Amino acid sequence: MISFGFSTLGCPAYSVDQVIAMAAANGYAGVEIRFIRGTIELASLPEFSGTGLAQTRRKFEDAGIAVVGVGTSLKMVSLDADARARQMEAARVSIAVAAGLGAKYLRVFAGPLPAEQDRERTLDAIASGLGAIGELSAQSGVMSLLEVHDDFSRSPAVLDLYRRGMSESVGVLWDTLHSYRHGETAEATWAALGPRIRLVHVKDAHVATPQGFDLALTGEGTVPVRGFIDLLQAEGYHGFVNFEWEKGWHPEIEEPEVALPHFMRWVRDR
Repeated sequence: MISFGFSTLGCPAYSVDQVIAMAAANGYAGVEIRFIRGTIELASLPEFSGTGLAQTRRKFEDAGIAVVGVGTSLKMVSLDADARARQMEAARVSIAVAAGLGAKYLRVFAGPLPAEQDRERTLDAIASGLGAIGELSAQSGVMSLLEVHDDFSRSPAVLDLYRRGMSESVGVLWDTLHSYRHGETAEATWAALGPRIRLVHVKDAHVATPQGFDLALTGEGTVPVRGFIDLLQAEGYHGFVNFEWEKGWHPEIEEPEVALPHFMRWVRDR
C-alpha cells in the first residue's frame, strides 16, 4: 500500500510544529525533513540536537506522523581526500539526526560529474564513497538512498555504480521527474531499479526536458504523475510517495499553504 508524505523543501520556513500541523490537517502520513526554519543545516537547530532531538521525535510520534527520511546534499564526487573526509563527517552528523528521529532513510546524491575530473576515476570514487556512507548509516538502522538525479537520472547510470562495487546497503530514491525528463519511461526505470527502490518523489511541471523544468501544481503540468502512482500500485510497491515541492530553491512558486493541500486533494480526486 502506498503512503503519501511531503518534503519540507516545500515549506522551508516552517517550524517543526507547523510541519506537523500541515501534515495532520491534510492527511499526510509522513514527512521528509529537508528544511526547517529556513536552514538545511538541521543539526544547527536545537530541535535536532541534544535533548531537543528526542523531543522532536516525540512530537512527530504523538501526532502519528512518520519521519520518513532526512534529505541531505551529501556527495562523494570529489577526488580530494580532505573534501571526501568532510563529506563523511557531514554524513555522521546527518545519520545521527536521522537515527534520532527514527527515520528509515537518508537521501544522498551521486552527481553531477565534474567536467575537470577523469570520468572513470570519479565514478569509482562515487561508488566507493556512497557505499561507505551506506554502510555507516546501516550501523544506525538508517538506509542511505541514492536519488535519481543529475548525471544519474537514468537507470543505466545508477546500475553502473553498483557494478563498480557500490554497497548494496545503498538503496534508490526514485525522483520520477528526473527520469521522465531525461527520456526514460516509468516502466523502464521500475524494471531496472524496482528491487532497490525504497522511496519515491513526485512533482509536476509545465516543461520537463533534459535542459530543465518549471514546476506546476500537481495535475496542471505535463508530467504523468498519475501514471507513476498507478504503476507503483500495480507493481505492489509498499512505501512512501513523497511530494517534493521545491519552494526552498524556487521561492517564486506557489506557497506551501497552496501547493501542499492541493497535492492531497489531487490524490483523493485522481
